[in-house]
Amino acid sequence: MQEATNKVVNIQEAKRDPWEIEWERCKPYIAKAVKHQDSYTIDDVEDKIRNGIALLWPGKESAIVTEFAFFSRKKIMHILCVSGKFEELEEMFKCIENYAREVGIKKITGSGRKGWLRKIKHLGFKPDYVVSKDL
Repeated sequence: MQEATNKVVNIQEAKRDPWEIEWERCKPYIAKAVKHQDSYTIDDVEDKIRNGIALLWPGKESAIVTEFAFFSRKKIMHILCVSGKFEELEEMFKCIENYAREVGIKKITGSGRKGWLRKIKHLGFKPDYVVSKDL
């Protein structure tokens, strides 16, 4: 016979994967980033994470979402969304970089507002240019 404990178990929490709990906490950060673009919605980002296409990097007051892109000669990690406290994000970038090297990534890319380059240039990021045309 098992002994009773005074530990309360939330049935809803027990049914959820750990990433889902972190996602709910970080979702407001990512929602702020998503509203500055028109390629995907917050639900799209959640689906990418759920299906293993993207990775959620949760911080205490920040979050980053990355995804992989595979080309014939190079594997790239693309930063899909970034939001939160910059000092924390800066530390998170170091962890992401280390992970990327461990899994054979040769380049990290990201896109966003032009002002981001000023903030991340000292981390080794440089501008690459993409041209586009709306149809």
